Amino acid sequence: MDDAVDKTRRGVVGALAAIGFAGPFAAGSRRQTEAPITLRYSSHVPRGHGLYTEAFLPFSKLIDQQTQGRLRFVPFTDKLLHGAEDGFKATVAGITDYTHAYVTYQPGSFKLLHAPQLPFLFPSPAVATLVVEDLYPRYFKSEYERMGVYLAHCDCTSPYNIIAKRPIRALEDLHGIKMRVTGGITAEIFRELGSVPVPISAAEVYPALQRGIVDAVALSASDMVSYRLQEIGPYYTRVDLNVLVLQYSLNRSAFDALTGDLKELLYRAFRVRSQMASQNYYSGPRYERALSTLRDAGVEMIELDPEERSRWQQAVAPLRARFTARYEADGLPARKVVAEMAELAQHYASFSRDEISALVAQSPVRGIIDW
Repeated sequence: MDDAVDKTRRGVVGALAAIGFAGPFAAGSRRQTEAPITLRYSSHVPRGHGLYTEAFLPFSKLIDQQTQGRLRFVPFTDKLLHGAEDGFKATVAGITDYTHAYVTYQPGSFKLLHAPQLPFLFPSPAVATLVVEDLYPRYFKSEYERMGVYLAHCDCTSPYNIIAKRPIRALEDLHGIKMRVTGGITAEIFRELGSVPVPISAAEVYPALQRGIVDAVALSASDMVSYRLQEIGPYYTRVDLNVLVLQYSLNRSAFDALTGDLKELLYRAFRVRSQMASQNYYSGPRYERALSTLRDAGVEMIELDPEERSRWQQAVAPLRARFTARYEADGLPARKVVAEMAELAQHYASFSRDEISALVAQSPVRGIIDW
């Protein structure tokens, strides 16, 4: 296991103080003598959403501190520059420099990058993010960069659960209901469970549930609250099916034009940023507040008993074998990818939040972007 980790973590280990994932690196000594470089950050989420308040804002502050004002991000939120599904196109066209560009919104363009969505794989969002970025240079990079962009970082959500118009207490309650999903494996999971998957972007879930386009929504609890689904969905079923990996793209020309020291600072900051959403928004106190908000709104919180949860696990178990067989047939190392993900997930499962934060700050994985 240590050899597998070292393959992607080798490189210069800076003398960084691990004082938390939003803490500053050792500040550079170069003073600002030129006009700051500004990069555009675009997002389909509103400014009140946790991905903006709990992740982008502290990241933007971190960049300003670490570059001493030489590099800054200008935000464009609320789909101002482009829609949620257009992240790749907008990045390549130069409409934005840095944005959400999710594999799940263009599932047909990817193969191995769907693997992290397999069910019941990761113990926490922080571990999921760490594992995906560890394996990215060896297994996922060619697929993502084929889209004409660099990967800035990944976020991994809290496990997907269900908020619905009617109670879902057993596997049979899913049969035939229209379930909002993302594309890719999440859709396959719910098809396997007997429901009818309806791919809809997260930003559109409120009207879809309100108008009956879907009967239920699969989403993380944090995002359910950000999109106010507790107002129209009276039942929440927890099963912790799978996490969703949220990729962020980076315009190649914008990054390539930076000086070497700014590239290094930005790259290292992106590794820290990879944990900001996972720890600030999708887990920890903010996640617990989301669950409290659901309860306070009168949403019934349904917990599956161990026997029932085991039935759900057994129902989706064939997905892993089908995934590996499908892509092994294409000559891809799908079996090895899934095995290493599971092994790394177990390896990191005992790491505390502070230990993970120190790891990404002090020993960032190398090779996500080459320069």
